[in-house]
Order: sequence, then structure tokens, then C-alpha cells
Amino acid sequence: MKKVKIKKQSTSRSKIDQYIPSIELKKIPPEKALAVLKKAGYDIDHEQSEEIMDFLYIIVKLTLKEYFTSD
Repeated sequence: MKKVKIKKQSTSRSKIDQYIPSIELKKIPPEKALAVLKKAGYDIDHEQSEEIMDFLYIIVKLTLKEYFTSD
């Protein structure tokens, strides 16, 4: 019997997005991020470097929101 992956990410992602401000950031190309992470000693692939960078952008946006907005 085949296991089927169900994508629940879209609904949970929309819940998360309500807390993340829509601040435009200059993004680092995934290839450059991968090179920097590999140079630091992390054995990861292209997809993992994109996920790491997405997480870091979320953290940056939340930090900017916390310190530079008045809501």
C-alpha cells in the first residue's frame, strides 16, 4: 500500500503569515547561501539551504517588526 503525503503546509502557512509583516528584503541567491553554509562546514543540499534561508528571513522580518513598528 502506498503512503500518500498530504500537504497541510498551505493552511498552517497562512496562519503563520498573519504574524509576519510584508517587509521586502533583498534576498541572497540560494547558490551563494549554499556556498557560505558549505564553507562553514554544513553538509546540506540546495533545497535545505533554501529552507534555512526562508527561516532566517522570517526571523529577520519578525525582529524588524518587533523593534521598528508601533503596533
